[in-house]
Amino acid sequence: MDSQKGEMTKWSPGTPSYLQDPYPHLNECLLNNPVQKGIFNEWVVFRYNDVKHILRSDDFITADLSGFFENKEPVILKNTGQCPFLSKSTKKWLMYLDDDQHQLAHNLLEKVLDTFPLNAIVDASLEVWFNDFFNQEKTDFSDIASVLPSLIFSALYQVESGDWSDYEKLKKVSHSLANSQDIFVSIKKYQEYNADAKWLFDTIRLDFAREDLPDTALISRLKSVNREMNTPFTDDELISIVIILFFAANETTVDTLTICIYEFLKDDALLEYILNADTKQINILAEELFRFATPQQYTIRINKYPLEIDGILIPANSRIFLCLSSANRDPAVFENPQTIIPNRSRNPHLSFGNGLHSCMGAKLARIELRSLLYPLAKILKNYRLDEESKVEWYQSIFMRGIKTLNAIRIK
Repeated sequence: MDSQKGEMTKWSPGTPSYLQDPYPHLNECLLNNPVQKGIFNEWVVFRYNDVKHILRSDDFITADLSGFFENKEPVILKNTGQCPFLSKSTKKWLMYLDDDQHQLAHNLLEKVLDTFPLNAIVDASLEVWFNDFFNQEKTDFSDIASVLPSLIFSALYQVESGDWSDYEKLKKVSHSLANSQDIFVSIKKYQEYNADAKWLFDTIRLDFAREDLPDTALISRLKSVNREMNTPFTDDELISIVIILFFAANETTVDTLTICIYEFLKDDALLEYILNADTKQINILAEELFRFATPQQYTIRINKYPLEIDGILIPANSRIFLCLSSANRDPAVFENPQTIIPNRSRNPHLSFGNGLHSCMGAKLARIELRSLLYPLAKILKNYRLDEESKVEWYQSIFMRGIKTLNAIRIK
C-alpha cells in the first residue's frame, strides 16, 4: 500500500462517534476509499453503483448465517445448558438463502401473505395504536414505535396465548436477533441472544402443535400452502420462516419509524408538508424516508469469482459487506443526500435491497408508512423533544435505530 492509500479513510465501525452518527465517516469512506479491506479480512463496498451491481448480479451468493452460527455455537454454548437456537431460528431466512431454497421460501411466503388483507390489518392496527398508546404527557416514542409492528404481526399470527401481547419482551427478542448478526458480539451477549431465540422458537413450536388454531392464522396458512407445494419444508424450517417474518416486521419497522419521528420533531416544516400533502406526495415522501433511515445498514454477499473494482482485486469467495446506508446517500445518485427532500422525484434507494433478494416485506412496510404519516403528523404537532433527555441510539453496526426518544406533550 502506497503512502497515498495509507492516508485514505479506514472503515472504523464500533467507535463511539460512529455509533452515534455513522454518516460523516461513511461519507468519507465513500469519497476517499470506496473499496477497502476490513479488520476481519472482509471487504467493504460503499458506492451506490457498486452496491447495486453486486445485489443484482448472479456472480454473488448470500452469506450462510445459520451455518456461521452453527460453527460458533459448540464453543460458545458449551456447558451452558443452551441449545443452538440462533442457528435453528435463522435456517430459512430468505436473505441468507440462494437458488432453489430461496425461490421455494420466497414463493411460500409470498403465497401466504397474499391471503391476508394487509391494508385492512394495517388500518385496524393503526386505530388501536393511535387510540391506546398516545395518551401520556411525557413519552418515549421508541417504546410506542415498538408496539405497532407487534400489533400487525399479532393480527397475522392470530394466537392469543403466550407472551405475544408483552410488547417489551417482543422488542427485546427482536433486537437480540438483530444484534446477533453484528460484527462485535461478546460470548456473554451471544448467549443472551441465543436464550431469546430459544424462547421465540419454543413458543412458536408449541403453537405449531396446537389443533385449535383458526384456518386464517399464519401458522395454519403456512402449513396449508406448504402442503400445496408438496411439503418442501419441515415444521422447524417453517418456524424459521415465521421468525424472519416476525423479525422483519418488527426491527426494520421500529427503526424506520423512530428515525422518522425524531426528524419530524426536529422540523415543523416536515409535519406541515405531510398535513398538506396529497396521496401521491405522501407516497413520494415515504420512499424518501426509507432512503434516509436505511435501518439495515449493511448486507453481505460472497463473490463466486475474482472481482476487480477500481483496480482493486477481491479474491473469489470473499465476504463483501455492501454498505446500503452509504449507497443511499451517494451524492453521485442523490442530490443533497444528507437531507430529507419530501418531493425527491428520482429515488432509486436500496433500503429494500435489489434484485432477487429484494425484501419480501417491502409491500407491507410501504402500506404501513404511507397509512400512518398523516395521522402521526397530526399527533406530533402536539409534542416537542424533551430537551432534558438525550436521544440514545442503539450500539449496533448492522442495524441503526433509536433506543430512547423522549418527548413532551405541549397541547
